[in-house]
Amino acid sequence: MDWKNWICMGTLCLTARIFAADFDATIPVVDMNDYYSEERHEQFIQTVYDALREVGFFAVVNTGIPTEVIAESYAVSQSFFSKSLEEKMAVCHPELHFQRGYVPGESARGQNQGDAKEFYHICRELTEEQKERLHYPDNVWPEDSHFKEAMLALYNSMTEYMIPLERAMAEALGQRLDLLSEMTAEGEVLFRASHYPASPPKDTFWAAEHTDIDLYTLLPPATAAGLQLLNKEGEWIDVRVPEGAFVVNGGDMLENLTNGEFRSCVHRVVAKEGGYERYSMVLFVHPRTPDRLDPLPDCIARTGGVQRYPNATRYQLLSERLVDLGLASPEMMKDLAESGFMETLIDLGRASPKALRKLADAGLATPAMLAELERL
Repeated sequence: MDWKNWICMGTLCLTARIFAADFDATIPVVDMNDYYSEERHEQFIQTVYDALREVGFFAVVNTGIPTEVIAESYAVSQSFFSKSLEEKMAVCHPELHFQRGYVPGESARGQNQGDAKEFYHICRELTEEQKERLHYPDNVWPEDSHFKEAMLALYNSMTEYMIPLERAMAEALGQRLDLLSEMTAEGEVLFRASHYPASPPKDTFWAAEHTDIDLYTLLPPATAAGLQLLNKEGEWIDVRVPEGAFVVNGGDMLENLTNGEFRSCVHRVVAKEGGYERYSMVLFVHPRTPDRLDPLPDCIARTGGVQRYPNATRYQLLSERLVDLGLASPEMMKDLAESGFMETLIDLGRASPKALRKLADAGLATPAMLAELERL
């Protein structure tokens, strides 16, 4: 890094520190410098706990992720999305559940209308031994090698930052510090570069209301506003954070693991007036496929002593979501239908009606699923 970038980074850190104290943020803000401070560490952990319990969102300043790495990833992202649809579809792979490469769109869980967005998915680069053991698909790359270099640079920076963040979350829950990072060290951590086109059709959202299926989501600053969350009063509020701050939100898997102690908050992305485009980078943090996400006993005790979320693996929770979204392969749909997991969700009142209908349409619904559809 040359001297100009060092000055830029120093100015950003100072600015972030000022903003954390004075900026009128709409979600809680923490400073990673406080995590490493003996005097301020306890307050940092308490703020993370309160934010995930009450809001499901918080912002972080001073993550240490280089600003130039973020900027370069946005530059190659804009270049890729400006290509023709034919060029982009050359790296579209539905057989991978759209979990790698270009994806022309999706609809949020429970929504029938598609979102106005397109995106690109990558995951960690694997050794041959990891491919055989973990059974994750390879990344799919366009011909532009610079795209790969820039995206992996940001991916690697963000996955390195995950470690202290996950230790903080585990500490907030009163668990061993490596509880989450042990699962995510080789987890299928998915990176998404998104493009939201200007002036989407009337009554169409850039991203309709939804929750994230992962453990948690980490978002660098986007190029424009639009992210909103649904607060406990049922009001949509704009997510406003200090300049340069990263946003963190809890996902469904973390909510499951904590028996609802940590919230997976409903959120959406809305185009404001003015006809502008929006680009964003998102890291969806997942554990390994077979990892268990059964509610923790301590969390059950703190949430009333009753288990309200299912005993489940990451694969089961992900499968139900991908079936709901229409992104699951026939094999995954069959696995879900035969696993008994949908019946467990029905008993807990947590089964997705859309997923149930998808399974029924595919001729895979069990009598219990058909009965639940009839009831609905």
